[in-house]
Amino acid sequence: MSNPVIGQRGFAKIPRWLFWSLLTIVLWGTWGLVSKVASAGMDAYVNQLLYTTGLVPLMIFVAWTVRRQHSSEPRRVRAQGIFWAFLTGILGGVGNIFFFEALVKGGKASVVAPVTALFPMITVLLALVFLKERLGRLQWSGLALAFVAIYLLSK
Repeated sequence: MSNPVIGQRGFAKIPRWLFWSLLTIVLWGTWGLVSKVASAGMDAYVNQLLYTTGLVPLMIFVAWTVRRQHSSEPRRVRAQGIFWAFLTGILGGVGNIFFFEALVKGGKASVVAPVTALFPMITVLLALVFLKERLGRLQWSGLALAFVAIYLLSK
């Protein structure tokens, strides 16, 4: 199956996944700035509470969209997916509280956001241990550079 592209007159055609990834970067980058501004007026817990409340309109839209689609997965598979999705939300929410706490405690958005954006390093390490995935030399070098980046950004 070919990878569909997005393109209009005068614009380079890019893969759809890249379009959505770039849009994610813009939204998350703006989220980091807005989070710092919000942290000046409240503690991390209130910030997380209001952040979660801000998700309500999005959750209504997603629930409406999911309801319109028919699920073809077996019930057992769907139950496992629900468990892991719920755990993802818990981990993400607690991570958000710590992110907001870092900003409230004086962290600069220009440093806190990129340092915390290196979270895939943990995913890589966990995948090595629990999923028995392997890395090549180039990937190990990238992981090492990510650790160097955290060190340099924290100075």
